[in-house]
Amino acid sequence: MLNLPNNTILGKLRIEAVFQFYDIPRLFACANNSGTKFLALSVFDDYESFNWLYLPVSVDRLSTIVNKGIALREAFLSPEDGYLFEVESSFSGESTVRHIFPEQIPLEDLPDEAAYLESEESFNIGLGVVDADVAAVSSRRETYNLHFYPWDTKLPEIDAKNLGGILTSFQELSNALGQYCKGDITLKGAIPTEILEATKFRATQIFEGSFGLQLKSKSTSDLFHSSLASDVLLELTKLIESRDSEDNISNKLHELKGRVASKYRSFLGEVAKLDSPMRLHWGSPNSERGRVLLLSKQEIKKAFDLVSKIDINMSESVVFRAELLGLDTKTKRYRVRHLNDNEDYSGKIVDESLEAIRHSEINGIYNVTLKKIIETNFSSGAEYTKWALVALEPVTK
Repeated sequence: MLNLPNNTILGKLRIEAVFQFYDIPRLFACANNSGTKFLALSVFDDYESFNWLYLPVSVDRLSTIVNKGIALREAFLSPEDGYLFEVESSFSGESTVRHIFPEQIPLEDLPDEAAYLESEESFNIGLGVVDADVAAVSSRRETYNLHFYPWDTKLPEIDAKNLGGILTSFQELSNALGQYCKGDITLKGAIPTEILEATKFRATQIFEGSFGLQLKSKSTSDLFHSSLASDVLLELTKLIESRDSEDNISNKLHELKGRVASKYRSFLGEVAKLDSPMRLHWGSPNSERGRVLLLSKQEIKKAFDLVSKIDINMSESVVFRAELLGLDTKTKRYRVRHLNDNEDYSGKIVDESLEAIRHSEINGIYNVTLKKIIETNFSSGAEYTKWALVALEPVTK
């Protein structure tokens, strides 16, 4: 059996996974006792002497290679620390090791440009680093760390229902921002599959902080460190930087258009339920992007109230003649019947209209203005429509 290099600067090595085998392992992952991982590639042998390339890899980079986010040739030509190891060994493991730079590697020693790692077995790669900047560069994926500090616990815990709401609303907000970045803005209906796929995020680990959660884009960035997920997080950062300024939030939401306002309101609403500050750390493979933001719980709640108001103002409106069937200004509820199609509408009354309609008469005939609000059921993902009453104007005979 072929022995791995011993008594070298690589440390005491053990194979963790073999990806290609021909007489001996030709492409495999290994690690030393201190946890440093390597991807080893056989480049020459005459069954007495063996030449190898040992690429040091972080957990994040190895995970990206295994998941075909980076081609094998590119991985060896772009080592995370700028260098790799050339190893000459005997069958017994007697070895010499030297540092080399990627430009010193003959291209004929590397896999084809379109070759990706193929693995029929699964192995425990482990969790990546928590730091979003380091994780993003290593994995070539946009990385988003969310830190929450729930008031009722000192432990790294959060209610499962709250966590589910935050994750769902964050993903839906990312999808809506993806539409904007692609220039394909709609208020309702299905978002194109290619946008949904390019804006998909995955939860990769949790960490203390009091409760920390790391999200990574499913897609990797291209050679120029660009991706739709990166553009989405850039727009999200600008939106969050509006904080609780009504003018800034309004201007930004009117620029983003579409369904962003309602999705941002849903996300803020879920976070507000925690009664907690929120710290966001965006790490990007693009060195010109990335940001750290901190919002107090007061800013989150005020921003939620402002977005709720702006969201209604931005929604599609309808005007029709109707009979007023019910009105309760205390609970802010109404019910009207469309005179042409005999269909009933009911829902909330917007705060700004309460005083003006307070003395409207039941069974009176009015020109009714309603605003359409599209909301999402977090458990099913289904969208449904609500109608908010904006105005009742008496019909004069």
